[in-house]
Amino acid sequence: MNIINFQIETNGPVPVIKQIQEQIKLSIAMGVLKRGDVLPSIREVEKQTGVNRGIIHRAYLALRRSGLLVLTRGRGSVIVAPTSSARSTSDKCLQLSKSTLSKARQIGVPPTVFARYLLQQAKEAERSEPFISYVDDVKEVAERRAAEISRLWQVPVVGMPVLELKKALRKGSMPRKVLANHLRRNYIRSIVRSKKIDIIPIEVGYTEQTIKDLAKIKANSSALRILAPMYVDHAHFIIAQLQKWVRAPRVEISWTSVRDISDFEKLLNGSQYDRIIMDPGILGSVPEKFHRNPRILLVRLQLNPASLEAARIRAGVII
Repeated sequence: MNIINFQIETNGPVPVIKQIQEQIKLSIAMGVLKRGDVLPSIREVEKQTGVNRGIIHRAYLALRRSGLLVLTRGRGSVIVAPTSSARSTSDKCLQLSKSTLSKARQIGVPPTVFARYLLQQAKEAERSEPFISYVDDVKEVAERRAAEISRLWQVPVVGMPVLELKKALRKGSMPRKVLANHLRRNYIRSIVRSKKIDIIPIEVGYTEQTIKDLAKIKANSSALRILAPMYVDHAHFIIAQLQKWVRAPRVEISWTSVRDISDFEKLLNGSQYDRIIMDPGILGSVPEKFHRNPRILLVRLQLNPASLEAARIRAGVII
């Protein structure tokens, strides 16, 4: 059993319940606690720290709800979150922290003050040279999804278009973890070509509104799915996902690349297809006077929650 020596400041600015949670999360992130390890009982923590057992129980309960712990009969609270850090990493971090704090004392800076300063500097460093980034072909998509993941994971995630990724490679300033649409993982891996950089796929799926719109397509109709060039190789998979949500029977769905359409006006005025399905990014290729054409169905995507959670664990982010 791994015992954490909790360091609790009863009169500090951080609530005691949060101190307990953060110390457990940090121990998991650093590899001190691993999957299958058992936390000390609430009674043992109360005896060690003097903290009311009700507070300790609430801290453990919150960690169980977040998926880090599970209560097992006969054992107690068991770590269930996979950890990406090896014990050697924890030992190196411990040595580094002791050395750094010792140097802070030598120059006359209180260790806790320096710790707050270091956190501020770390955040600035991750903005200019990100540790985790989300890469997409379209800059706006990369930035929007990076912002969403940053909010959910509570860590800086920088949105990066593919062209910027290539520039970073040439400069040698690459993130250690690269998140990407699962359909583009192999392509991004072919660009990176470095085993030190972990390419982590995240599945994307239709939003609830898009699913409702697809369900409205009428039976015995035809639809054309227009794809951006980078997704042509995945056309069969994309059409299969589309057919999953088109509930009406006998709907014929074809596809083409946006590059193969020479005349959008002719396409929209023609009678070959009842619905034209496309991503919002393709709308820029359509003459503006047709943007509100009722035959156009825009499919919007969102990150899959289960896939996003798996990516978080693989990236070593403990929240």
